[in-house]
Amino acid sequence: MSQPTAPRQSRKKTLISLLVLLALTGVIVFIFKDHWTEITSALQRLSLWQVAVVLLLGISYPLLEGCVSWVIVRGRLPDFKLRQGMDNAWSGTFGNVVTLGAGAVPFQTWYLYRCGLPLGTGVGLMTLQYVFHKTTVLLYATVMLLLQHRWLLANTTGVLRYLPAAYGVVALIIVALVLVCVSPVVQSLARWLLRYLPKTEKWQQRRRDWLKQLDVLGTESRRLLEDKKRCLAIFALHALKLFLLFCIPYLCIRFMGLTPLRFEQVQLLTSLMLFLSNALPNVAGMGSIETAFLLLYSSFLPQGEGMSVLMLYRIASYYMVFAASAVGFFFAQRHLVQMEPPKEA
Repeated sequence: MSQPTAPRQSRKKTLISLLVLLALTGVIVFIFKDHWTEITSALQRLSLWQVAVVLLLGISYPLLEGCVSWVIVRGRLPDFKLRQGMDNAWSGTFGNVVTLGAGAVPFQTWYLYRCGLPLGTGVGLMTLQYVFHKTTVLLYATVMLLLQHRWLLANTTGVLRYLPAAYGVVALIIVALVLVCVSPVVQSLARWLLRYLPKTEKWQQRRRDWLKQLDVLGTESRRLLEDKKRCLAIFALHALKLFLLFCIPYLCIRFMGLTPLRFEQVQLLTSLMLFLSNALPNVAGMGSIETAFLLLYSSFLPQGEGMSVLMLYRIASYYMVFAASAVGFFFAQRHLVQMEPPKEA
């Protein structure tokens, strides 16, 4: 099996990604410009400790992602440390942004390879971590909706018509990923399709590598899914991660003194927001969240208030997290340099 190369993007590509991120931020600010007076007024009501609480809740998301990585990987590498799980999470968060949404798994897979995990195993485990996340988002939103659907129906008319399509898209993604990981039939189909790659030596070598990785992917995926206690722990950590994330809009509303919504109502709206955003296209995690947030909250908050909450929510859950991930990724690289050369498990 060929060894992965370090996911070092060229300065040019990284600069382009950051410029795109800056441009998208400019678009969002431009959309908010008509309500800028209301937004700045709401933000000025916040005290330093309130801002700190909101930002800490935002940082809890990648930290719990690191705990999930630790739980998943130590089933394969018993000596895998919690600090390494955190490093892996920072690598994924940073890679996702600087590659405009395409680099999370490659960055994480490379990090795990340097820790001694074979390439196919790393891809399989990180794919399963993504599947667990998607599944938890779906289950969390479903539970919230079942408990409060009457309140939602009584207070909004346009949101529910988007849910069937969102359920279809998210369920299709989850099923497709799971089948690629564990279904012998789907894996056989993938092997059959690989036969039609070009007959050049370069592509045939890739075919041999991918076939080996596909075998390892299936083996490791089935091994993890058979460990029920580990799977429950992974689901529990993902649920806690989402719960804390969904607390941020509630605290924003309370701290700013805006139109009151009950805690459980904000949990419902924010869980549906994240669920709907999973079915929408985005660039490096931007665009879909903002669209779904304003769609869900527009029936319950005046537009200016909704944009105020959205801005603080995105600062805490996206920009602060990205800034922290840049620091975390830097230290992750230093930790790798201090390690011995990788020994495959």
